[in-house]
Amino acid sequence: MRKIFGAMSLWVLIGCAGTVNSDVNAEHVKTDANSNQTIKVSAGEPMQVMSQAVLNGHLDVVPFYQNAKSMPVSLTVTNQAAHGVDIQFNSGMTADLWLLNPSGVKIWAWSETMMFTQALRQVRIGAGKSLKANFNVPAEVLEKINTNGYRLQAKFVGKVQESDLPSMNDIIVELQLAE
Repeated sequence: MRKIFGAMSLWVLIGCAGTVNSDVNAEHVKTDANSNQTIKVSAGEPMQVMSQAVLNGHLDVVPFYQNAKSMPVSLTVTNQAAHGVDIQFNSGMTADLWLLNPSGVKIWAWSETMMFTQALRQVRIGAGKSLKANFNVPAEVLEKINTNGYRLQAKFVGKVQESDLPSMNDIIVELQLAE
């Protein structure tokens, strides 16, 4: 029960002013306290490399329930600076999501099944503003998880125009199997 409230509280804490949707929202099974559906996979606490970066990222993972078609995941990228930041993208992709096995090897990437425009684009993230990328991890991918130690890793692909610092540090969340 604590895992459900933890995942829900992370979802509530995120607020963003602007969004960039990078995936079609797949239908997800909604549940309530009286439902007989059980959680199959949920997320632990996010881990982030603590090096200096221009933007701050936050990864939200909705628990995966039995009979669900996918597990929704969203990355919110926030500019916490007092001025706007110009970000350049080399394609239509804003971010990618990887599934890593317990050894740290990438076994699935959201972008593997997507097609993106190959045009340069520039986005300005205002002071205190955010943009959001939404992903769906398919059920057939999650059903292969048979032990703890699998992790989701979010990778923001935009490059900051006027800084040598990384745009954003990669964010990793460990997935937890239901007990």
